[in-house]
Amino acid sequence: MADEQEKTEDPTGKKLTDAKNEGNVAKSRELPAAVTLLLVTFFFYYYGPYLMHGLARLIREIFMMTNYEINTQSAHKIMLFSIIESAKLLAPFMALVLVVGVASNVLQTGFMFTPKALSAKLERIDPIKGFGRFFSKKSLVELMKSLFKVFVVTYVAYLIVKKHIVTIISMADMDFYDIFSVFGKIVYEIMWKVSLLALFMALADFIFQKYQFKQDLKMSKHEVKEERKQAEGDPHVKGRIRSIQREMARKRMMDDVPKSDVVVTNPTHFAVALKYSPGEDRAPVVMAKGQRLMALRIKEIAKQSGILVHEDPPIARSLFKTVDIGDEIPENLYKAVAEILALVDKFKRPTR
Repeated sequence: MADEQEKTEDPTGKKLTDAKNEGNVAKSRELPAAVTLLLVTFFFYYYGPYLMHGLARLIREIFMMTNYEINTQSAHKIMLFSIIESAKLLAPFMALVLVVGVASNVLQTGFMFTPKALSAKLERIDPIKGFGRFFSKKSLVELMKSLFKVFVVTYVAYLIVKKHIVTIISMADMDFYDIFSVFGKIVYEIMWKVSLLALFMALADFIFQKYQFKQDLKMSKHEVKEERKQAEGDPHVKGRIRSIQREMARKRMMDDVPKSDVVVTNPTHFAVALKYSPGEDRAPVVMAKGQRLMALRIKEIAKQSGILVHEDPPIARSLFKTVDIGDEIPENLYKAVAEILALVDKFKRPTR
């Protein structure tokens, strides 16, 4: 029983689908941030000069508005002008952040809309459970990862600053524009190397999250069996349904025996009830059939209903094995059955 409860089985498709519907998917929260940081770094490297030129032009145009009096109306115009022009300058940056943020999440999980994940859950605001999550194994792992990232980033920044320490010291003798240029190059080097390193760590975290997600969703053999029962139906219930269906089919079959013209028997092993309406049927039709106890019951009903019971073991056996209920007999049995039906005309049945 202990083996049944151990979570050793991979999650089923239904388990994965249910988890996705609840918003529980394998993804790294660090990957979007790392990708965004790297692309923003390169973006500012190439877009930075244009951005600085635009900001300088904006400031210059604001100061050139000398014809405005200092009042509420002029202040409103200057503020509105500043907001619009600043938005134009920053629009590419904002668009990049938005697109990269959305794309990096969609690439991890695919497009998904899960209203169930947005529904309120009382356990999320339970202080006791929240305290437990804070000191859980998962939280400890996340803390260790964060400390490691801080250490690595700090160490990389330290190595770059150390490499440029002579240049940094000589900045004291430079003019403002040279200082700004040198400082920008050092910051850019730090940013793109840190961003690249963060991207590699985020990819490693994504792989770990995929593994952890699969481990968290693993199922016990008992859970797999129960899910299979729910999907396919309980075997006991299905067996009971089949039994009821067979019983109903037998009852319908027995109800059709009095409508037959003749019952061919073997004489105790098989019994097949036939009906033939020349104007309606192309060939005789099997109305009912059975063996042993069922055959005896068919014969009994036939006798009670005044139906001719004719013993012909080869034909009865052949009809029972080759023709289903409701089907016409095959051509190779036409002659033999016709001879049997000819006896029906000689048999005086009571009026039904």
